[in-house]
Amino acid sequence: MANFDVFRRRGFDIFEADDRSALDALRQDIFAQAKSIVGGDGNDPESFFDNFHKRGLQGGELNAFRMKLISSCNEALNVNSAVFKSFEKTLSAMVGTDVAAQRGVNIVVQQPGDVDQVMTHRDAPANSHFEVIAWVPLVDVYGTKSMFISDLDGTSKAVLALKAGGTYDDYCKTVEASSIDLEVPFGSACLFAAGVAHGAKTNVTDETRWALNIRYKNLFSPYGDKGLLEFFDILKVSPLSSVAFEFEKREYS
Repeated sequence: MANFDVFRRRGFDIFEADDRSALDALRQDIFAQAKSIVGGDGNDPESFFDNFHKRGLQGGELNAFRMKLISSCNEALNVNSAVFKSFEKTLSAMVGTDVAAQRGVNIVVQQPGDVDQVMTHRDAPANSHFEVIAWVPLVDVYGTKSMFISDLDGTSKAVLALKAGGTYDDYCKTVEASSIDLEVPFGSACLFAAGVAHGAKTNVTDETRWALNIRYKNLFSPYGDKGLLEFFDILKVSPLSSVAFEFEKREYS
């Protein structure tokens, strides 16, 4: 059973996959989808991902590839189910046995020197605080090849500075001062609360970062701007909920 002491204190932690074979299979499937779009030889997904920048895709062409890959993965792969299976014991202990999962996965491909990276932000609000984001790198990540993340205290300090009239630049500086660059080997994931601030720097390593992120929550927990069936699907229900839904269907349909 995973230990959640660090998660409770910081709002995030690194967890090893509960089922590494499921995660390996998912990476292989995403690798196959990517190769079907851009071509390529070899059977080593890590080498393909790490050296993807050598293909020379830039700007709109790179984004078009990424959007096509996301679309094909959402159509052909059950990514939310595969990630959940990979970390099922940990996620179930975190959100419960009635689980809603983000319908579509987001995949980030950040090449060396690419200045177009995610801005410093937090997902909640407007998303619900009752969500956990699974940030799953498909390669080993470290330094600027990774992302940075603040903790509960640092995030709260930055938000209070904004409320006191500070600028967005002040907010970013406060977040980054309390942040660490995540070091996550493939086979693990960072699980973080939706209210924790995070972002990414320009990747100055000589490898491309590939990571996917997807959100999970208890089916019966509060929703934010993104609701059930619009943004989330029902992934798993407990035996009691299954019976309760059947009663409600029969009695109120």
